[in-house]
Amino acid sequence: MLVGLFVFILGSCVGSFLNVCIYRMPREISIVKPFSFCPKCKAPIKWYDNIPILGFFLLGGKCRSCKEPISPRYPLVEAITASLFLILYIKFGLSFSFLKYILFFSLLVVVSFIDIDYHALPVSLCFIGVSLGIIFSLYETIHTITKWGVVNIYTLPIVKSLVGLVAGFGFTYAFKFFGDIFISLYLAFRKKESIEGEKESLGLGDVDFMGMVGVFLGAKLTILAFFLAPFLAIFYSIFALIFKRSHIIPYLPYLSLASFLSFVVGDFILNFLKF
Repeated sequence: MLVGLFVFILGSCVGSFLNVCIYRMPREISIVKPFSFCPKCKAPIKWYDNIPILGFFLLGGKCRSCKEPISPRYPLVEAITASLFLILYIKFGLSFSFLKYILFFSLLVVVSFIDIDYHALPVSLCFIGVSLGIIFSLYETIHTITKWGVVNIYTLPIVKSLVGLVAGFGFTYAFKFFGDIFISLYLAFRKKESIEGEKESLGLGDVDFMGMVGVFLGAKLTILAFFLAPFLAIFYSIFALIFKRSHIIPYLPYLSLASFLSFVVGDFILNFLKF
């Protein structure tokens, strides 16, 4: 019980750091220094005001210096990250797998909230994710071979990760390629001029993202996540289409949530579907 509480608190502290990454990385500000500051008045935030989750409520949701409202996104990101830590601790305990998937899902949190603001994904984050996934897989492969020897090369973690990378990137890119052609033909048939982004079925950031997911989840769970995401996004898509007159939405949050669901219940779904 106490260990679980410690893991939750640790997760909220990591979530506080993820907030820094979400705000600073797109603005090309160092994530190391300066220390935390109010994004509106730029006043430094004291340590006792920077307590994850609780600090927001103790301050009444306002900056101590300028009294401007603090975005509720900050405690939300901290709570999401803390919950991920606790869920993964329950699943794996304090183990190598816990570390591996904490880093992975922390990356998903960062890219999701950046996409909400900018409709874009920093390529560096995908590169970091792919690199970390391959490093983890190499370690797991060495450990597997050392303990059991090579029983079946296709079951080795590094092979699964590389196949997942190719499947995630290749499958999503193929979907984008043919989807873009279909949209272009449809617009040409309707003789309708397109606005920026309207000819794209998916952004290239989505393609890179699914390649990263494939390294961690493998081919089957990654493709499952790809097909789950539209069902998660459908309600907001309808809202955006009706009230914003646009079909363009930040899609990475839905791909991230679909990846998490695929990770948690994907094997059950695949077994049910006989895949």
